[in-house]
Amino acid sequence: MEVCDRRTGCSLLGERVFLLPKALFKYISILLLSAGLYFLFVALFSRVVADNDLWGYLSFGRIFWEDGYFPYGDVFSYTPTKAVWVYHEWLTGLSFYFIYKYAGAAGLQLLRYIIILATIYLIYLTAVKRGGTPLFACIALVPAILLISFGYVPVRAQVFTYFFFILTVYLLESARKGNRWTILAWLLPVQILWCNFHGGFVAGLGLIGLYAMGEGLSGRKYIPILIAGVLAASLTVINPYGFSYWAYTVDALSMPRPEIDEWASVLTAIKRDIYGVPIYVFAVMSFLSLLGCLCRRRKDYTDILVTAIIIYIGVSHVRHSIFLGLIFGAYIPVVLSEHWNILRAKSAFFQRRHWFPGAALVVLLLMTYLCINPFRALMLAPSFKIVTPQSNFPVGAVKWVMQNNVKGNILPHFDWGEFLIWHLYPACRVAMDGRYETVYGDHVRKEYFDFLQGRPDWKVFLQKYRHDMVLIKANTRTHSLMQNDPEWRVAYMDHESVLFMRKLEDRRTDAD
Repeated sequence: MEVCDRRTGCSLLGERVFLLPKALFKYISILLLSAGLYFLFVALFSRVVADNDLWGYLSFGRIFWEDGYFPYGDVFSYTPTKAVWVYHEWLTGLSFYFIYKYAGAAGLQLLRYIIILATIYLIYLTAVKRGGTPLFACIALVPAILLISFGYVPVRAQVFTYFFFILTVYLLESARKGNRWTILAWLLPVQILWCNFHGGFVAGLGLIGLYAMGEGLSGRKYIPILIAGVLAASLTVINPYGFSYWAYTVDALSMPRPEIDEWASVLTAIKRDIYGVPIYVFAVMSFLSLLGCLCRRRKDYTDILVTAIIIYIGVSHVRHSIFLGLIFGAYIPVVLSEHWNILRAKSAFFQRRHWFPGAALVVLLLMTYLCINPFRALMLAPSFKIVTPQSNFPVGAVKWVMQNNVKGNILPHFDWGEFLIWHLYPACRVAMDGRYETVYGDHVRKEYFDFLQGRPDWKVFLQKYRHDMVLIKANTRTHSLMQNDPEWRVAYMDHESVLFMRKLEDRRTDAD
């Protein structure tokens, strides 16, 4: 017996039969989308080569947890250092060492994956809260996570800055949507945590300031945001260094770092032929972001201001280009949703092809995956290892030093300083390491890089301080110069590194 709906004359039984395949198709689509995003996540973020700074975090944490004190002064170097070591990543060091001690590398990687997923989820939530549809939010996520993936090497303090940055965006958007200003109170604990995990907290304060300015230009309420920003800034003095932290921060913000690649501008990076793919992705997304802001029927000065400044700081320093990925994923979906609705309202062609956005997402996922993972086996699960390959770290030289029980002062290659601290301290101390401006003065840094790059005054640093060993990359200009120095001999060498030691007669003279 067939049951009919008198209002429509349609068979409810027939409708039910028709809806079953449609519902099944919906669930299959969600399953395929989830699988696509999962495999893209694994391909982008499953990285195992340790970051150079990881060893500095762990070394600081080891001092605190094992030796039982907070090192306000440097203990790892033998060259002149600053009176106070303002380690803006101190809470990262404490957390990382605790996790590493009890859960190993897998624990650090798990923490990293959790933070990445939380960051991506916040991007999605922010996009939807701003008016983007879930489908367009997923479309914008693909290029967004592609760009931010360049900042997620294992395992670094910057992961906290990216998370807190998008969390700040989410809180600001939640507050201005419906004038729910009490939400801004959450910015205060966020800033306290952020400034103790990483010095990138100034990006959050800058973001709050941009939102206040943009809302003011748009004729909307901005005083609550401004008040929240002032309170949040004042609470950043809750740290182990007090106001000294801000003195360091102001100095660090204006400090040039020409020797560190990630601090190079986009133009400098192009000249040096480094960061090719990230710069290309950043350039395309910058164009699309500005186009999206300017093509909206109702201009939003907050969006325009934030986007323009984020692009500017990304152009100024390559490492800051990651922030654009966060903003792109949060801002663009509402633009895409608005233009799609306009197309459907004006054209019957697009009304009948409601599947276009879904198809575009599938194509975008597939193309992105093939670009980053061409002709390689499908990675089924993320890796929980952290490795230190010989090509990145002086593993062989460190083993030689440890096996021969050699002690003393080591002048290392810049990228290896913290690795040596972790493995050789307290038997050995270093002349310079990746802590850079937090520990060493301007003159020490200049003299060191003159030596490392074999400049005309390269020998000043070598002769000025008491070095027992020199560990640098093999086949470099400085390697050649050291070979011709009669005071030094090669004690160990492999394809990547060369270890020089003072000749015995010179060491005896120094001892006398």
